[in-house]
Amino acid sequence: MAYSVLPIAGVDLETITPESFEYTNGTTLIGIPSYGPLGSQTFGSDGKRYVFAQAAATIPAGTTACTVNATTFQVTASGGSYVSPAESMVSGDYGWFGATSV
Repeated sequence: MAYSVLPIAGVDLETITPESFEYTNGTTLIGIPSYGPLGSQTFGSDGKRYVFAQAAATIPAGTTACTVNATTFQVTASGGSYVSPAESMVSGDYGWFGATSV
């Protein structure tokens, strides 16, 4: 189990946050990730660099070819160099995606 080696609080590299963690402010539905903002990065004890992003579609657990969009931080499960979290994700879930840092 990897953990952040940088001195930042609130990082759990193993947990995903479902999109359903939302509340309504008047008439506006607002989603709240467990950590933010999207695009935040940290280094893990396993030697990987992690980025906090949101699944743009269903992503099976441990997918090794995820692509993170550098503008929107939306993730798809094809063609990239990031690894998804150990849990399956559905569109809208938030999580930490790891990539080799060297």
